[in-house]
Amino acid sequence: MRAITPAHAVTLCVAIGLTFLAWWLPNRPVTLAQPFDGVIESVSFAPFRGTQSPLTGNYPSDHEIALALDALVGKVRGVRLYTAREGMEIVPGLAQARGLKVFAGAWLGQVLRVNQAEVASLIDLANRFPDTIDRVIVGNEVLLRRDLPVDRLIEHIRTVRAAIKQPVTYADVWEFWLQNPQLAAEVDFITIHILPYWEDFPLPVEVGNAHVENILAQVRAAFPGKPVVIGEIGWPTHGRSREAAVPGRLELATFLTNFLHKATSEGIRYNVIEAFDQRWKSEMEGTVGANWGLFDSNWHHKFNFNKPIVEEPRWPWGAALAALLSIVFVVHQRARAARLGLGRAILTGLLLAVATYGGSRAVYEAYFYAYMWAPQVWAGLKAVVALGLGLALSVTAFRILTGDTRPAAGSGPAIGGDLVLSLGLGLSFALSFLMVVPVSTLASQVLAPATVSMLWPILPVDGRYRDFPTVYLALAAVAPLIISGVAAATGRDRFLDRLAFGHVFGRIDDIPPKGRGWFSLVVGLGFIAMAVALLILETPANIEAWAWGACMVLMSLPFFAAVRFRWRLRRSALAVGIE
Repeated sequence: MRAITPAHAVTLCVAIGLTFLAWWLPNRPVTLAQPFDGVIESVSFAPFRGTQSPLTGNYPSDHEIALALDALVGKVRGVRLYTAREGMEIVPGLAQARGLKVFAGAWLGQVLRVNQAEVASLIDLANRFPDTIDRVIVGNEVLLRRDLPVDRLIEHIRTVRAAIKQPVTYADVWEFWLQNPQLAAEVDFITIHILPYWEDFPLPVEVGNAHVENILAQVRAAFPGKPVVIGEIGWPTHGRSREAAVPGRLELATFLTNFLHKATSEGIRYNVIEAFDQRWKSEMEGTVGANWGLFDSNWHHKFNFNKPIVEEPRWPWGAALAALLSIVFVVHQRARAARLGLGRAILTGLLLAVATYGGSRAVYEAYFYAYMWAPQVWAGLKAVVALGLGLALSVTAFRILTGDTRPAAGSGPAIGGDLVLSLGLGLSFALSFLMVVPVSTLASQVLAPATVSMLWPILPVDGRYRDFPTVYLALAAVAPLIISGVAAATGRDRFLDRLAFGHVFGRIDDIPPKGRGWFSLVVGLGFIAMAVALLILETPANIEAWAWGACMVLMSLPFFAAVRFRWRLRRSALAVGIE
């Protein structure tokens, strides 16, 4: 085995140092402007974890429900329930033993038999635990989902109100109260949901409290004399951005601490959504739907409101993986690395940092933020592509910088590089298409609802919920540019010739790149068109959309370069023929 040389040490130090900075800088502790050390009034309570899901009928056990309530003692005064069945019947008794209040609810949908069972169970619980259940909700966002007409909803509300002594309400997004004012006469108080992230025009954290104040004023003015309670308020901690609304732990902590101070000083009654991250929601609402909890999916508290906030507390795992990838690669390429001079060793370390950070970030996201089987399959595939692109980028850059013979177009390294690049570009094209085209709406027009529901977790069919794939597939955008730039800077090839799709990882011969010219042109124009459409749909306020849009523009360049390469060869052939 060759001894460690200064070139090895320089390459590794640069690569590991830069990836450490890339992981550490965005995860430095941040002190909140208004720390909060009080007790939260109420949180939405759904103690699902692991593979448990109401969609499959896999419900928490009585013991797990008790443990979940134990985690909340001392941090909240009460919990909100969304169903009076499915194992939640034991919550009022357990809550009573722990000194917690219960904001009990009945889940209403399209099935009359289920609705009647929910209402009967809610009435029974309210009458058996009058001191613990201090309020009840008949239906949650029924009008938003269009599950019931308002008249049928009113019938259920009247049934419950006539049978219990506690105040009765209905909960929905604030607009639906304004659209159905007749509901106000049927309830004792009005319960509205205010979620700036999910608004039709999403709002950033900075204006969150102003939005809450504005909505409360509108609803109070529309229903004078009726108490108004906020039934859901919160912010997601991970997932895709919506316009200027950016998920994050710091964003949640900032939004909630500002609101909690406001609620305490003004006497606003509220319920925070939610206690625990809900992994199962990722199959319907993507990553962001699973990350609204004050606790993670393992019931670990995400942060304290009166201590500095770290955006990704597990970031050292990502940095360690990047360092390990760098070491393994340099050891594998030690013969080539030993021939590097100081300048090229530094450059190689920089390129290796790009590759290993991209690969480690993709693996980190797939491991920590892909929860159920379908999202895990997608995330795993994208992580494999990211690692493959990182490897191909690093091997090719090493070959160029050490003066090695370029592999033939049909050789293993060239074929492997072309394969992962093709997969990356293909995935990027497909995922971008599904983000800008309403595939779910189109599918619902031609397929049965049951079929659409079955396909929903498998295909990322709704851009509203699906993550931007930037962390997974950005290497597909930058690898061709980096390799072509290094090749041009070292005098190996002309930049645009190397950039042409099919020539990035292998030797350039005077033959057209892979693929027909018209195909390359259409794909390149398709990437550009989708980048423009994405920015129109997401608005220029979405920084994440800009980042992915930029990636799509970069991904179009190899295809345009391939068209240019064909055109240049054809022009040369014509010139020879004329002579």
